[in-house]
Amino acid sequence: MKVSEKFRTISGFWVAILAIGIAMGGYFVGNGIYRASTIRTVTVKGLAERDVVADTAVWNIKINGVGGDLSELQKRIDNDITEIYRFLMGSGFAAADIQNLRVQVRDKYAGYSDTELRGQKNDGRYVIETGVMVRSGDVALVDSVSRRMGELVRRGITITEDYAGPIYIFNGLNDIKISMIEQATQNATAAGEQFARDAHAKLGRIKTASQGVFSIESRDPTDSWSSNERQAINKKVRVVSTITFYLK
Repeated sequence: MKVSEKFRTISGFWVAILAIGIAMGGYFVGNGIYRASTIRTVTVKGLAERDVVADTAVWNIKINGVGGDLSELQKRIDNDITEIYRFLMGSGFAAADIQNLRVQVRDKYAGYSDTELRGQKNDGRYVIETGVMVRSGDVALVDSVSRRMGELVRRGITITEDYAGPIYIFNGLNDIKISMIEQATQNATAAGEQFARDAHAKLGRIKTASQGVFSIESRDPTDSWSSNERQAINKKVRVVSTITFYLK
């Protein structure tokens, strides 16, 4: 056999091997793409809810007074504060539950010249705003006494227009977080298993999982007042977990 013919025979052999390799490689690559394209997943959400009761109440009782003599006006305000303390302590609060709010004084004629002041009535020149804050773990007591504000009004005490009543706080979120996440995960898994059964498949391992933000809402929102979570004693804590499972 001539050298050139021998070379052509050897070259043809390797060309055939290369062609088979390319064909096989194409098969495996194509099969891999096919397998990747047939990987199925399902994304489900699991909700956990829990009813809780506020454990702390903060109640600001704000008052104001108007007058032309600042010293006399402050005496009236001091008397009102004393009357509020008497009312609160007589209702069952301890002195440690009550503290004064800061005093704010406004001069309606601040910046007026002497000439401008001559034409103004002085009897309503000054406004003093202050009050007391009640902070207590006895939420029921705060709720009960706050409904008797009319008693202070009948004593001649002026409650400011922005009075909004007590706010109620739940401080036990960290104590229930773990169990609520577990519950949300279990509910998401149950939803995934149901989907898998409906799809004639089996639920596989978790691909991704994310936990939503905990939210606290009013348990019984019936109007604009009760739907405000901060003013609701009974609250509902919610969290949603989102999980993506593989399907087998």
